[in-house]
Amino acid sequence: MATRFGAASPAHSYATKVRWLVGGLVIVILVLAVAIVYIAQTENTDNSSAAVLAAAPVQEPRQNTVDVLYAAMRIEEGTKLEPHMFKFLPMEADQLPMAAVRAQDAPGLYGKYASRLINANMPLVAEDIAADRPITSFNIPPGFRAATITVDARSGVEGFAKPNSRVDVLWTYTQDSKKKVATIARFVKVLSVGGQRDAAGGDRVALTGAANVTLLVTEKDAKKIELARSLGELSLSLVGDNENPMNSSDPDSVTILDLIGKPAEQPAAEPAEVQHDGVMYTSDPQTGRQIRYVLVNGRWTLDRSFGGGE
Repeated sequence: MATRFGAASPAHSYATKVRWLVGGLVIVILVLAVAIVYIAQTENTDNSSAAVLAAAPVQEPRQNTVDVLYAAMRIEEGTKLEPHMFKFLPMEADQLPMAAVRAQDAPGLYGKYASRLINANMPLVAEDIAADRPITSFNIPPGFRAATITVDARSGVEGFAKPNSRVDVLWTYTQDSKKKVATIARFVKVLSVGGQRDAAGGDRVALTGAANVTLLVTEKDAKKIELARSLGELSLSLVGDNENPMNSSDPDSVTILDLIGKPAEQPAAEPAEVQHDGVMYTSDPQTGRQIRYVLVNGRWTLDRSFGGGE
């Protein structure tokens, strides 16, 4: 009766359970497959990222540096500051000198003046700069003197020894009938040439004849220059912008032997044998040793150089 009126048979129920079971297994397999694919892709991505990180170069941390203004040449006190006198060099920020002038501030100092001597390859600081030209021509420091010598175009280096340049003072003199040249003052500052204190606007001072040059020297060098002026000739030798006054090791004087070399030593001549008018040998009555007399200018004289007469 139940079958006739549409009730489910046992075979039909069994088939339905089998279908549900197979469907569930298929779903589980699909989920596992998706999970396996996802995990594999994740691992590949992690490995690729690790490989990229391993291959990428390690970047050094950038140092904190600042471009600082340095003097490219020696700048004398009172010199007008111009761009070619400087260079830019990096410096560690924690080593930066106090009041150091940075590269970004350089345009503001051009056209101003050096308030003091700035040596080459030294960093510029605010105290080195003055808005107005300092009055320094005859501001003589303690222990120094202004000494004047007379030069011409040759001894004055054709006028290139101009105000605010540095020179050596050379002295040419005669000693023991030999000409000599000595440096009697080194690295001295030129104060004026022919009364001119400022050589701005030109490379040199024109010298048409004799001109006076005033130098800033120590008190002792001033005395040496005055004495040398009365005993010989003085001339100037221009010092370069990068010269260090402590580097000079040249001798103080040069002679003609330094130009041509010392003459070769001649072998000592053997003493010539003295010719006598006559020679007589006899025996000493006291010692019995043989002695010799020589006849010189008609007189017999004992020859004490003879071995037997000693």
